[in-house]
Amino acid sequence: MIRMRLVLLLLSFTSCGLVHAAGREVVLVVSADSPIQQLEPLEVQKLFLGLPVVREAHTLRPVLNLSDDQLGNIFLQYVVAMSQSAYDRRILTQVLQQGRPRPLELKQSAQVIEALAADRFAVSYLWLKDVPVTPRLRILRVLWTE
Repeated sequence: MIRMRLVLLLLSFTSCGLVHAAGREVVLVVSADSPIQQLEPLEVQKLFLGLPVVREAHTLRPVLNLSDDQLGNIFLQYVVAMSQSAYDRRILTQVLQQGRPRPLELKQSAQVIEALAADRFAVSYLWLKDVPVTPRLRILRVLWTE
């Protein structure tokens, strides 16, 4: 009888959305043949703020994933810790005052995946569900989890 109540309680929580089989996660992704083995949170922030982060004498290249508004908000809050307008000003300042290139901005996850697969020194972020099971990409770390 107690077992039946527990099962019914669990089922009711699941149907109400209180128990998730798997939460959503945002992950940092690179090409599988990238020399990048690890990036610390401060290095990730510096990279996406337009500051040079170097591996094997190559400057890493950030790829902004603009495929989803919620993903963009998570990026702004948890990676660069800025509002959209502050981030835009920061990048524009880097471009105009220091001649640094703007990060590559892509509007579809498939484009991000292709850009990462084609460039050993590119770094981006994706929803974990959007990272295909493929030998072309490698996940470095989880940036955010629900």
